[in-house]
Amino acid sequence: MDELRDTQKKYCSKAMFVAIAGAVALIVIGEKAIGKGLVLGTFFSILNFVLMAQMIPMRLANANSKPKTSAFAFLSILLRFPLLAVPLVISLKINAIDFIGVVIGIFMVQLVMLFDHLIFKRLLSVRKV
Repeated sequence: MDELRDTQKKYCSKAMFVAIAGAVALIVIGEKAIGKGLVLGTFFSILNFVLMAQMIPMRLANANSKPKTSAFAFLSILLRFPLLAVPLVISLKINAIDFIGVVIGIFMVQLVMLFDHLIFKRLLSVRKV
């Protein structure tokens, strides 16, 4: 369980750091609404990632029963998709928050994981050879 929390902490903190750094850069160049959207979307992306991680042990506990596993997966989707819709709706209702910034922020944890795996780990493995 500690490994799961360490992974959450690693990727969520990197995602929020990238979002805040990006928001600061966007605010400096005059794109305040996109910066706000980026941070808002990243916050909800982190919530989604943490919820998924908390639900994994529950899914594994019911792994021997296909109907229970399927029902649990469906309920998980019913919980997480509306959660991810909240920042999108907020950005559509409030002009001070940009929709595109929110969309990019929603994918921030996944982007951080992708870049961490593809770029940093590959660069380190190439240098060791």
